[in-house]
Amino acid sequence: MSTNRYAVRVGERIVISAVGVSVEIDMAELADGDREQVAEAWRDARLPDGRHVDVTVRVAASDDAERMLSDLSTRVTLAALEHRKGDLWMLHAAGLADERGHVVVLAAPSGTGKTTAARHLSAHYAYVSDETVGIDSQGGIVAYRKPLSVIQPDRVHKEQIPPSQFEGGEWPAKPLRLSALAVLERDPEAPETPEVTPLSTAEALEKLGPQSSYLCDLRDALHLLEALLRATGGAVRIRYREASSLDDAVASLLDREPPFDPVVPTVSAPAPGRATEAGERFYRGAVVDALELPDDGRIAVLQRSSTGGRLSVLDGIAPTIWRAANGTTFDELVTAVTDVVGEPPEGADAAALVRVAVDELRSSGMLTVEPGWRLDPRVAWTDGDGRTVVLGLADPQAQPLALEGSAHAVWEVLAARGAIVQGELLREVAEGFDAEPAEIEADVVALLEGLREKRVVEYC
Repeated sequence: MSTNRYAVRVGERIVISAVGVSVEIDMAELADGDREQVAEAWRDARLPDGRHVDVTVRVAASDDAERMLSDLSTRVTLAALEHRKGDLWMLHAAGLADERGHVVVLAAPSGTGKTTAARHLSAHYAYVSDETVGIDSQGGIVAYRKPLSVIQPDRVHKEQIPPSQFEGGEWPAKPLRLSALAVLERDPEAPETPEVTPLSTAEALEKLGPQSSYLCDLRDALHLLEALLRATGGAVRIRYREASSLDDAVASLLDREPPFDPVVPTVSAPAPGRATEAGERFYRGAVVDALELPDDGRIAVLQRSSTGGRLSVLDGIAPTIWRAANGTTFDELVTAVTDVVGEPPEGADAAALVRVAVDELRSSGMLTVEPGWRLDPRVAWTDGDGRTVVLGLADPQAQPLALEGSAHAVWEVLAARGAIVQGELLREVAEGFDAEPAEIEADVVALLEGLREKRVVEYC
C-alpha cells in the first residue's frame, strides 16, 4: 500500500499539488478538528512545508464538514485549472499508472462511473487522478492525486477519501507517460466482457473535446490532440457493465508503448487570402483551431463560446465551403462546391443548397464577411515593457521583429484572443488608444498584411 503521510502537526496551512500547481489551502478559520479532516483528505497530494505557492484557496468555517470538504475539492480544482490554462491538455478523466510509468486515461462525463472505475482499478495500479489528468505536448502526464469524491447512499455530499486508503499499486519510479486514451461508456445492457472499440479521430475529438478544460486556451489545440491520438494508437471506447470487469481491458491498454519520440503536430496553413473588391466576400470565421480529419475529409473546428469552447465537425458540403472561403464571392463558393461534389440531382439548385450551408456557417460564426486573424502556429515571441519581439519559425532565415506602440497592442489582442475578426480587433485596439476604429483601420490593416507577409500572422 503506497502512502504519502506527513508526520507533522496540522497548522493553519497545507500545500498540495494539483496538476503541477502548488496550491496553498488556508485553514486559518477552521477549528482543529476540521483542519485534521482537510489534511487527511488531501494527504496524498501534500507537498513539503515551505514549498513555493502558486495560488491560495481559503476555507471558510462551516458547521457542515462534509459540505466544506466537498466544496474545497471543487475550489482547489478550479483554481489549479485556471492557473494551468494554455499549458496542458487538461482532461476530465481518471488516470491509472503501472510500475513502468505507463498511464491509461479514462475519460467520461461527471456522474457516469469514472470515480468508481478509478477506485476499483487503484487496487492494482497507482492512482493518478479521478478528476483531471494533465497531458503535456510530448505525452507526459501530470498527476492530480486529489481525494476521490465518492457518493455515499446515506450522505448529502460526496465523501472525500484519500486514494492511499485503497491504493494497491506502487508509485512508479519512472516519469509518467501517456499510454492510451479511452472513453468510458457505462451501460447496464453491455456484455459481461467490456467491448473495446477504436474511435476515429472525429469520434475521439467529439467525445474528448467536451471533457477538456480551457481547450481554447491551448495553442493549436486540435492539432495537438490529433498528434497525441496518433502517437498513442488512437482512442478507444470501452462499453462496460460494471467497473469490476475493466481489469483486462485496462491491462491491455497499459501495454501500449508510450511515445518517446517528439510528438509533433502537423499544422497546415490555410489558403492565402485575396484582396477584396466590391461586393460581398466570405472568409473563414475567427476559430481557435481547425483540423482536417484524416478519416473522411471532414473538418473539426474549435471556437470560443460563452461557456469556454465549442467543438464542431463540418460535413457534407460545409468542408468545401470552409476551404474555399478566403475572400471568395458567393458564386465562387458555388463553383468550388460543384467542382468537388458535382452538380446536384435533377430538380435541385446548387446555389440554393450552398446558400443554406453558407447561412448556417455564418449563424455559427464559422463564416464571416470580413477577415479573421490569428497568430501563425509557427511563431514564437516574448514581451515586456510595452514591446514584443517576434520570430517566425516557418522561415529559417527570418529575423526577429520588434513591435512597439500600436503594433505591440495589436499583437497583445491577437495573443490573448487566439483568433478574432478584423472589426473586433480594430475596436479593441482603438479602445486602448481612445480612438475610433475607422481612424486606425488603414494602419492596422497595413500592419496585419505586413506581418502576414512575414509569416507571423495569418487569416483564420
